[in-house]
Amino acid sequence: MLVALASDLYFLLVDPADTPGWILAVIAQYRTRLALALFLLLAILAALRVRPTRLDPGVPYRSLLLRDGALAATVVAVMVGVTLFLTTAVQATFLAGPARVYAEEAAPKIVAYVNGVRTEIRQSRKERGASPERVRDLPPPAQTSEVEATLQPPTLRDLGRSIANFVLRAVLLGTAGGLVGVLRGRPTLSDDEKPGRAPRRE
Repeated sequence: MLVALASDLYFLLVDPADTPGWILAVIAQYRTRLALALFLLLAILAALRVRPTRLDPGVPYRSLLLRDGALAATVVAVMVGVTLFLTTAVQATFLAGPARVYAEEAAPKIVAYVNGVRTEIRQSRKERGASPERVRDLPPPAQTSEVEATLQPPTLRDLGRSIANFVLRAVLLGTAGGLVGVLRGRPTLSDDEKPGRAPRRE
């Protein structure tokens, strides 16, 4: 839940005036991907820690690990989804003002950093004697208005997308937890069955 809160309410924790432009650019570009990677890691850890407490007669232990691993990871997905849904609603209503202020202050610094890197790459290619086509083969300069638009807070209409992402996230994390359970339930070879070892003589 803390990861979900930090990924959505980051603008309350970061002051654009005191933060370098490259950090603001990294947050804007990789925040969602990093959060998803952390959610997946938490789901895998939950699936690794869970142990079946009730052994059903006739049900393989591997199947129990699959079931409980998928269930544990899905619980993580539900907690994350509920938190992100609530933070989306809060951003669209009570925290829309601070989010817009963050966007207005962070966008110029992000654009300055990105365009500065673009200029350095172009100059470096010129100094190495690259062809004119290679020198011009760069993304177009970033625009402050475009970057600021990507940093704007969500609206109430985005709650539907949040629910859709919640379902997809639950499927992804539940599947990952089930795979972890299957891997945990793999039978291990005994000493006599390990390859490269001579059979034991009576």
